[in-house]
Amino acid sequence: MTKDEQQLILIDVILLAYRLGYLKHDEELTAMLAAAHAADDPMGFMTALENFGVGRRSKLFSFAGKMLSAPAFHRAQYPLMLGLRNEGVAAESFLGSQQVLFLVEGLLTKKQRPVFAEDYWWFVHNHEDSYLDRKKGWTIGAYATAPQDNASVLARYEEHLRRLQHHSNMGVRERYKTFPIDFILAVLKRAFL
Repeated sequence: MTKDEQQLILIDVILLAYRLGYLKHDEELTAMLAAAHAADDPMGFMTALENFGVGRRSKLFSFAGKMLSAPAFHRAQYPLMLGLRNEGVAAESFLGSQQVLFLVEGLLTKKQRPVFAEDYWWFVHNHEDSYLDRKKGWTIGAYATAPQDNASVLARYEEHLRRLQHHSNMGVRERYKTFPIDFILAVLKRAFL
């Protein structure tokens, strides 16, 4: 199994823990994301989880262990909860899809979710021919003439998120500093490419 496949399984564990109600607190989410960044394999993930403060006796810890003992089985069981499409089904358009927010919310803290949603819709508007800016009136989207296929749009979205993470404005940079951008992009690429 490659490093990327391993990472996707760890992301699935986080998303499923969120969807099934095992992941209720931002501190636990932060611990799971830190463990996923630190781990190279399931054993490493479980050890890192404990190191980052998720108790061995907690429901979250036992759920993660159960998921990682047979990831293929569990991924087959919960495709709808994960937001995965069935094999052979074409991906919908990334632009304007509520699926983006559904997929990503499990990776974000309560504070980050509204920031992400607002930014995503801003990005979508900038890929339309024109959009209504309350201050300027009708405005032409920055990417209106650019290709609209998912691969092109996701490449621009990645660029956009990275730019926000290293923005010259300190306030913007602070908001995006802790966003799990690598995990967000991994989930979106799997769902839309």
